[in-house]
Amino acid sequence: MIDHHVEIAERASEFRELFGGQEFLEDSIIEATEQIGRIAALLYGEAAADTALDALVGACLSVTRKGGWRDALQEEANGIYSETPAGALLHDLTAYADYGIVLNLCRTVEQREQVLREQVMLGRELLHLVGALLQEAEKSPLWRIVTKAHARWKLDQGEPLTRDDLVLLSGLAEQSVRNRMAEKNSGIDGTSDHIEADSALRWLSKQKKFVSSLWRYQDDTDVIADLETYVAEPLFVPVAPDKSVFHPGLKKDGAYVVGETGSEREFTDFDEALRALQAMLVPTWRRPTEKGRWTQVRGIDWRRVDREELCEVNA
Repeated sequence: MIDHHVEIAERASEFRELFGGQEFLEDSIIEATEQIGRIAALLYGEAAADTALDALVGACLSVTRKGGWRDALQEEANGIYSETPAGALLHDLTAYADYGIVLNLCRTVEQREQVLREQVMLGRELLHLVGALLQEAEKSPLWRIVTKAHARWKLDQGEPLTRDDLVLLSGLAEQSVRNRMAEKNSGIDGTSDHIEADSALRWLSKQKKFVSSLWRYQDDTDVIADLETYVAEPLFVPVAPDKSVFHPGLKKDGAYVVGETGSEREFTDFDEALRALQAMLVPTWRRPTEKGRWTQVRGIDWRRVDREELCEVNA
């Protein structure tokens, strides 16, 4: 059996690296919101419309009294993907449409399939409603992503596709697909409006730019297990440059020594010493080297650990 995990990881990495670099999905959301503002102003007056949109946009992005919701959309455009439901939806649909993977962590293939079904459905509803507000909806990144995601979904579910679906999934120009379908032995069975999924898949698999779906092979078990690891008594401890941490086994002559030279303090209780370190701008403590010499070390990061796990360091 082929191991798809490496390819899935590579696709996810490429998606994170390239997303938003060439296609600006946020432009569609901004344009639609501006249109909503115009409609609201006509219906209820400009002042009331701005107040309502300030609250609406302000629920997700930072709106200042001076700039209002319009400036917030422009200045925090990058935050649309992480801070708004529509942005997050389009972000995830892009990963599915272009890379055939699912970003949501799921326990089973069935759960992942349900996530996709809901995302594709919501995407189509968004396009239907927002598309009416865009000047050139069919030329927008929003249209491409949602329509391509739906085309992939049909292919994955074994539903009939159209010629336009093949254009999106193959990465070929519309005229190229049209010409190939007109060939006698094209390998595409059907009409421009109805192409069986198995025929479409056979043809697409031969196209260089086609990316097959791998979401059925994804396995999030280990990641979910790590996220759900129960921490009975969490502590936040400073981490040294060598990745070691401050722990209960660092007593020197019965005391923990923390702080910079000239302002060092000693504590007999570990929790008190840890609180002192947490209050420092740069946590500093003494620890022994391999040769037993006690030297100062500065923390460069913090780590969340279980107290029991931390005590095992001293065992």
